[in-house]
Amino acid sequence: MVRLFVPINYSDYSVNALNYAIKLGQKIPSTITLVTCKDPVTDKRDNGLKETKLDELKASVESGFTAQQKQNINLLTRSETGYPEDILVDISIKEEPDAIIMGTRSKGETIKELLGSITSDVIKNAKVPVLAVPADSTVDIDRLSNILFVTDFGDSDYRSLHKLIRLITPFQTQIFATHFKASQPDKWDKKRLEEMRLYCKQTYRNYNICFDFITGEDFISDLDAFIESSKIDLIAMTRHKRNMISKLLHPSITRKMLFHTDIPLLVFHE
Repeated sequence: MVRLFVPINYSDYSVNALNYAIKLGQKIPSTITLVTCKDPVTDKRDNGLKETKLDELKASVESGFTAQQKQNINLLTRSETGYPEDILVDISIKEEPDAIIMGTRSKGETIKELLGSITSDVIKNAKVPVLAVPADSTVDIDRLSNILFVTDFGDSDYRSLHKLIRLITPFQTQIFATHFKASQPDKWDKKRLEEMRLYCKQTYRNYNICFDFITGEDFISDLDAFIESSKIDLIAMTRHKRNMISKLLHPSITRKMLFHTDIPLLVFHE
């Protein structure tokens, strides 16, 4: 059973994230929980309207379910009092869902509006994978064709890859496990890549996983070119407290990854 949590604030981008979650969860038994957070300083009447609206959204979504979705998805609602960035992190710690799926605004706005302080805080502090879905992103119901998995070959990346494969098991997917490096890879880099390749060949026999290096000093341009040439549908990475991955979450780079290309970003944690 895959368990997904989707925060809902009734914006178009949060509903889009819910649609994305439904597409991910429809092929295997899944529980998708819609979470609305009641503002602790808002009056009870407004919070009551939020709960009613959540029930209405659930009913509307379920009325459009296909036979496959009816069979595989258990759609739940949940109302909590508090701020979303606190509630979602608390859920990630106490209940350990497979992922939290959050909508983000579309490209063309300021980075604060694009990423949003809530999404940013949840990505930084949650203990489970967080999937940030830009407003214009969609997922093919039959395929999630090409995934870029950014790796530095550390132990945590092996765990992240396992979680990634659990989420995308029903889809026909090619994974590009790629290490970005400013200079040419040395013998140690090549050795670690080969070790990961052999491990995946033995462990994930039914998955198409390619391994490669991308070298160059202009990380953003190289990343953007790779995304375009390989027709990447999803970027996945482990959020480390140091090194290259932390740079990826710098606002200017996040803008490029999430909003210039409208590609979802799935962030795992050490």
